[in-house]
Amino acid sequence: MSVTRWEDDASLWHGPDYGSEALKYHPDVKSAAVAGRIITCVEIVDWSGTGTKDMLISAWDACYDGRVFLRRQIGTNPDGTPVLGEEELVEGVRGYVTAVSDGDIFHLVSASRLRKQIYVFPNIGKKGAPEFGDPVLLDLDADWVKGNEYFHMARFHDIDGDGVPELIVGSDYWNDYWPNGLEWNDEGYRGYDDAGRWLGGPLRGFLYAFKNKGTLAAPVLEKGHALIAGETPLEVYGQLAPAFGKLGTKQQHLIAGEFWNILHIARQREDGTFEPTSLIRSVDDKVLELEHCIHLPCVVDWDGDGREDILYGAEDGYISFLKNVRDGEDGLPRFEQRGRIETTKPLIHAGILPSPAAYDFSGNGHYDLVVGNSTGELLFYQSREKDGTIYLDKEVMLKGGDTSIRLAAGLTGSIQGPSEKMFGYSCPTLADWTGNGSMDILVSDVTGLHRLFRNTGEKVLPPRFGEEEFLTFKGKPLKTVWRVRPAVVDWLKDNDLHYVALDEDGVLSDWRKASDTELVDKRFLRWEDGEAMRFTVDVGGGRGRVKLCFCDWEGAGRTDLIFGTHARACVPPDPKTGAPRNTTKQAGLFYSRNVGTPEEPRFALPVPIKHRDETIQMAMHVASPEVVDWAGRGNLDIIVGIEDGSIVWLKREELSW
Repeated sequence: MSVTRWEDDASLWHGPDYGSEALKYHPDVKSAAVAGRIITCVEIVDWSGTGTKDMLISAWDACYDGRVFLRRQIGTNPDGTPVLGEEELVEGVRGYVTAVSDGDIFHLVSASRLRKQIYVFPNIGKKGAPEFGDPVLLDLDADWVKGNEYFHMARFHDIDGDGVPELIVGSDYWNDYWPNGLEWNDEGYRGYDDAGRWLGGPLRGFLYAFKNKGTLAAPVLEKGHALIAGETPLEVYGQLAPAFGKLGTKQQHLIAGEFWNILHIARQREDGTFEPTSLIRSVDDKVLELEHCIHLPCVVDWDGDGREDILYGAEDGYISFLKNVRDGEDGLPRFEQRGRIETTKPLIHAGILPSPAAYDFSGNGHYDLVVGNSTGELLFYQSREKDGTIYLDKEVMLKGGDTSIRLAAGLTGSIQGPSEKMFGYSCPTLADWTGNGSMDILVSDVTGLHRLFRNTGEKVLPPRFGEEEFLTFKGKPLKTVWRVRPAVVDWLKDNDLHYVALDEDGVLSDWRKASDTELVDKRFLRWEDGEAMRFTVDVGGGRGRVKLCFCDWEGAGRTDLIFGTHARACVPPDPKTGAPRNTTKQAGLFYSRNVGTPEEPRFALPVPIKHRDETIQMAMHVASPEVVDWAGRGNLDIIVGIEDGSIVWLKREELSW
């Protein structure tokens, strides 16, 4: 099986662990959303052997080594759903993990986009005390539909009714998707035509069954075959994630997650094939659209009412509950969206790829946070101090006018194509842009457009903002490279504000504010050698993603630059030496001293920032900094959003550059 996408050469990130620096909820926050890391898989097992519904949470193993976590059921809510306890690491297991019962114990099954095998982690412990041995590697052979498919998610399930579970594997196929075989960061890539139509094809995902002639702990698999729905191979829009259950009926059903924000359902026929798939529907018989994308489901009677429900993880790391309410006229179950599952002893999870901005909205002397993320939300965290420690209150989604802010690409807004229609990648900065004495939000996103959310000036928490307005340049909405956190700078300290971002070619650019929405007088910012400032040697969608933060870092009266990058960034843009592409190969933070004048700023070549004498390494997608005197100590610290959803406080005395 030939696999050509980047995951074959991807690194597993084993860099420093910043968990001890992660900001935490205030002790008064007794419950908040349970979350994994990035692209979360959820499975329910009886870990304790006492009939509990314990939750296994696993994640995409290209980030943070795909660690697996457990939250045990420690009680029951009034509605019958489990109360979950604190997070525990499951040692020695990695990848997207599902469980298969084997008598009194269960084994774990793991799939990964980074390998061409399925792992079985055999349980060598006993009931109520699981312990997992070295993984058994399963090399799969099948009559592949396309022949170049990734394994996305696997589980054992008795699909032919003989009492012996088959290995069922969902796949992911991208070769038809990219126009002319060129990906978003290839020279010559063009995703859309002049009418905005996608020039590539669909994502594709198929489902395979492998007969097991061995045991569950040591499978021996026959050649696999594609499962059929209707008259053709069962197919969804990429990243097929299977789950099975009767769902309150007499027939077995398949539930299939895919890349987009829907779930599929198909009844199984007596011959082992499936009826054509339908979309999961709500109680009012409408297609049930989910909040984000890349969903990995499991089937379990979560509330104990006798009907199996659906839990699903997603790209944003959260886990949500679809309650099975009743059957529709077609005999298929109808579901009610009950939202994100919460847990006791929660960890702060600000979505995926969080991008924080800080200001003391509450006026209590401590900075609050406005945080963007891959889902396109703007979350508000109020800070509170207790016993000398700064905590955060539970997040609240901010609104623009009367509508919750959730930016999204739609079918044509992402350079990576229509698969990313639900992504937003909101990157906010805070400034008194409109001059009314209150902090406004300026934000860019997946589209490269730049929005203003005007503070209403009301002294309330969370702060209130008006409806979105677009910044313009030369009479048109300003459109730049994507996923850049912009900055507002007053170079001369004369209230003549400038807006700084990467332009459409990825060059660091400065525009002067002419009105609340109009920008003029674009100029390039430059390195000390006079070259315009770029942050990568890539093209297309490889540009952008940089998070900007201007500040007087060394207290010398200058306006210096601290910025965060993704792993493929290349600063300075030298293909052989630029960091972090040729150094740590992970997202990092960099410092560039302003060596110019207020009128003509120039910036020294960037140096990587170290934490506890080790170069900062924060996995693949992004390290998003905000520079602020977080604890009111008279020193600038760095608050950083890390791609796994955590927000960390890097103290000044532990940083070097």
